[in-house]
Amino acid sequence: MSPLEPFKRLVHRRCGLHLEGLAEDRLVKAVKTLQADTRVTNTTSLIAQLEQNEAMFDRFISQLTVNETYFYREPEALNWLADVHLPQRLAEKGAPLAIFSAGCSSGEEPYSVAIALFERYGERAKQLFQITGGDVDLQVISKAQKGIYSGMSFRALTPTLKRQYFHPEGRRFRLDEGLRHWVTFRAFNVLQPETDVLGSFDVILFRNVSIYFDEATRRDIHRHLQQLLAPGGILLCGVTETLGNDLGILELQQTQGVFYFRESASPHVLPVDDGRYEKHDQLPGPLLEQPVVIPVTEHAESADSPSSSEATSFDDALLYAHQLLNQNAFSEAAALLDDLLARQPWSVDALLLAGVVARWQHKFEEAYDCFKRAIYVAPECWPAHFFQAEIFRLGELTDAPAQRQRGYTAVIRLLEASKQADGGLSVITSPIPPGDAYFLATRYLDTQPATQGVG
Repeated sequence: MSPLEPFKRLVHRRCGLHLEGLAEDRLVKAVKTLQADTRVTNTTSLIAQLEQNEAMFDRFISQLTVNETYFYREPEALNWLADVHLPQRLAEKGAPLAIFSAGCSSGEEPYSVAIALFERYGERAKQLFQITGGDVDLQVISKAQKGIYSGMSFRALTPTLKRQYFHPEGRRFRLDEGLRHWVTFRAFNVLQPETDVLGSFDVILFRNVSIYFDEATRRDIHRHLQQLLAPGGILLCGVTETLGNDLGILELQQTQGVFYFRESASPHVLPVDDGRYEKHDQLPGPLLEQPVVIPVTEHAESADSPSSSEATSFDDALLYAHQLLNQNAFSEAAALLDDLLARQPWSVDALLLAGVVARWQHKFEEAYDCFKRAIYVAPECWPAHFFQAEIFRLGELTDAPAQRQRGYTAVIRLLEASKQADGGLSVITSPIPPGDAYFLATRYLDTQPATQGVG
């Protein structure tokens, strides 16, 4: 048995976290830190201390999740909440309405909701809505309560909103005090929710959290969240997590292109938006924003690592660049990919990764060029078609509706021909799974651009 198994079992039992793939690397580091702090190496003794010492367990848990979030993530859903759903809910039920961000991490999501509502209602929003964020990690809860942010937290927030709601404080930015005090935070374990303490909510956001849970655990989570929903309330998941959370506990519905879950007495069915998706309701894999598990060999430790085969060294470096991307190490990934493209300028795998990295660095022209070159080499590269269309839909470059439509149409055509098409990639797997790409392409085809920035 792996020496990590007792820690995995403890964390899964207490919090439901599924620590595999890259998450296992974080577990290794957390255990080493725990051993150094306690000066204990015996696994049984360490497990006993974690069981008995809540503060120690909280510090341990805080090292196991990425807590990668940012303001105005998936803004279409936020805008739909503020402009469509919540006004309707107010008309039906009256104020105040309760909104809960489950797994809120460092607070960007509930604060984004607050900004969106304040934009629509002004000061009156504070009387109309109650906003709560909850997370199992007490350290990120503490950060959320302080409301101080920097760097990548703002990568999708417009400069206007940033200037309006944040104030410089050294090299960081502090959220407007009125909004900060409006949002409340509390410890929250999705496997052990205190339903009698939390009350009921009209909207629960459970977005971009599913990557940490297996399907059985997600079912338990849905049952718990179901108990927290007010009659007529909705559960909103991340866009690419939607089908992965369609578990038969709540009914999946859609309005104006936004998917959500709610109670229903009718038989559980998958919604059909316009007929194009109906026959593809069994797409490969759950729609999760799940990091790709990449086997990193000894050659991948450095782009200059010696290798008996130049091709093997190149492939290993590609895998390492993909891992760096998954870990949000964009500068390091970009530098490595620059080197790889100097060696093989028409590598489809390297071009695709370089395009994705460039998007996260807000180098949209460079990203577009990389995707265009990948499609030139491999017209079947559906990931490049998808990401190129996204650049236009999200307003990262001036929208070209015809080109955007061609991109999404190409994704649908290629994946209808083969649901498991590799997209011309020979080394890496696509940063977005084929099921996700097909689902989103059918949803966004013929729609208008939504917002600025990477979604």
